[in-house]
Amino acid sequence: MRKFVWTAIVLLFLAGSAYLALNTSKVLVTSKSGAITEAQYMSSVTKTSAGEQLFVSMVMNNSLEKFYGKSVAQSVVDSEYSQQKAQYGSSWSTYLSEQSTTASAYKKQVRTQLLLIQAVKDYHKVSAAQLKKAYQSYTPKMSVSTITVSSSAKADTVLKDLKAGKSFASEAKANSSDTSTASKGGLMPSFDSTSSVVSSSIIKAAKGLKVGSYTEQAVKSNSAYIIVKLNSRAEKKSISTYKNILTNSIINTWVNNSNNTTKIQKIIGKVMNKNDVQVKSSSYPTLKNAIDQYIISNSSSTTTSSSSSSSAKSSSSK
Repeated sequence: MRKFVWTAIVLLFLAGSAYLALNTSKVLVTSKSGAITEAQYMSSVTKTSAGEQLFVSMVMNNSLEKFYGKSVAQSVVDSEYSQQKAQYGSSWSTYLSEQSTTASAYKKQVRTQLLLIQAVKDYHKVSAAQLKKAYQSYTPKMSVSTITVSSSAKADTVLKDLKAGKSFASEAKANSSDTSTASKGGLMPSFDSTSSVVSSSIIKAAKGLKVGSYTEQAVKSNSAYIIVKLNSRAEKKSISTYKNILTNSIINTWVNNSNNTTKIQKIIGKVMNKNDVQVKSSSYPTLKNAIDQYIISNSSSTTTSSSSSSSAKSSSSK
């Protein structure tokens, strides 16, 4: 399995959403040397780079919700969350604990990522050529079973048993270390080739199999060795059927490419401008500067672009 990929921007928002939602009148700590209030804490924190970035991230999410909240139905968030949870089975709570998060916070991460994708779709258009290329390599829903073991030698032993006639399900129940699928005979929740929660090694292996067959050698995924069986594959329909799926996949890949971070920030700046973001409080000038620089930076690039365009028109008319 692989973890859902989050942009640094999304993680930044989630980390700061609770921490900046403070009431400045409350006393946080008392001692013989005096009390520390939320106002004092906020005054100190907001002067840091991290505090500024977290504030910007909260404003970002507010703007994304304003324009794209209706485009991301709660049912879609719940479905995406359920798919990711299913990959971990009984280990889900352990995974959340390892990530220092909760189920509700993780679901917020899912929503923020989906909101960001909707925003990027508005400003970063996917071409017909990109869709065609994505469709050519796309495989619709697949039903897959796996047997996960810790060593190549163990995998070879299981493969030998399978070739001798033992059933895949019984071998999975007896040998697989994947607690989320072992009791089900290795059966995974169905997925297509754009899945962001299934290991790319499993997806690649499944795509290359005939229905009813399994990999002749175990697939290496991190430190595990996985035998993959393809139970069924949905019939591939026309490209129009998968246009939304393919578009979201292309955008999701683009968003999670670290080389595009600056471009994504500019897109968010445009969304903030559209939302007419203005910092009204003068209590935290560093936060106002952080927002102003973010928006001005975006506005400046727009102004520069417009000026260049006007200059070009002027030159061509001479």
